[in-house]
Amino acid sequence: MKRPLIFAVAAVLLSCGGAAYVNREPLTLDYLGARTLKRTLAEQQALLQPFIQISTPTVGAAPYPAVIQFHGCAGYSADFMDQWAKRATDLGFAVIAVDSNSPRGLDRETALSSVCKGKLLLGQERAGDVVAALDIALQRDDIDKAHIVLAGWSHGAWSVMDYLALTAAGKRPPSLRDAPTPAGIAGAVLFYPYCGAGTWSRVHRWKADVDTLAFVAGKDTVVDGAECRGRFEKLRRDGAAIDLIYYENADHVFDNESLVGGPYEHYYDADYAADAARRYDAYLERVRARR
Repeated sequence: MKRPLIFAVAAVLLSCGGAAYVNREPLTLDYLGARTLKRTLAEQQALLQPFIQISTPTVGAAPYPAVIQFHGCAGYSADFMDQWAKRATDLGFAVIAVDSNSPRGLDRETALSSVCKGKLLLGQERAGDVVAALDIALQRDDIDKAHIVLAGWSHGAWSVMDYLALTAAGKRPPSLRDAPTPAGIAGAVLFYPYCGAGTWSRVHRWKADVDTLAFVAGKDTVVDGAECRGRFEKLRRDGAAIDLIYYENADHVFDNESLVGGPYEHYYDADYAADAARRYDAYLERVRARR
């Protein structure tokens, strides 16, 4: 995902010269958005609903604060998502885990060659899943509407970031024909997102009231960690409330304990994972205590 292929169409826009050249990135994203398959909010929710896992807290009473989880580009990994869901439910949060790939017929191999390469399901398109899942959460009587956190890993974090940037700009995701008035959220947690060309956060700043916890891996071999660090630092200078955690020697998916014993075990780092878990817990505790 370091070098997505979505900007091949930029050559068409560059030929326009002038303003098109200066504004080529938002123009390209708008062009790609216009070509995106569009659904109503109800259709988007019907697409996702069979592939949403909801976990209830092990402590506390309804209405519960909630975390809505969005997986990486390769697809939903139950073991990985469950390890983070358990942390949240143990702290009294409900968890709504969204599988974006399965309802679109994207298995792991297809996703690796398409979604992870920026050919399908860009962040701005998947931001429609964020809107749909957030609306599903808001319709539930057992969810505390004032304490909902969006959490994304890699491509999922890109999608959450695009949702935040588009919402701040008064735009709806291009995958939706309609959308409710954007709801306020308690915050966002972002693990090693893609922050390069094709992300709306390069164009629009976020609202200052989104309490964000962001993890960036300094030796990320999948996305450009330095670029992401710079992006978050700029957003902070623009007023966004971002707690940026930079792990200098971490790689992508450093927190995925389910990789242990497999061919990708080298990505996992127990020390960084433990520190991230501690910070994640403290963040959720802070959100829950907020009135």
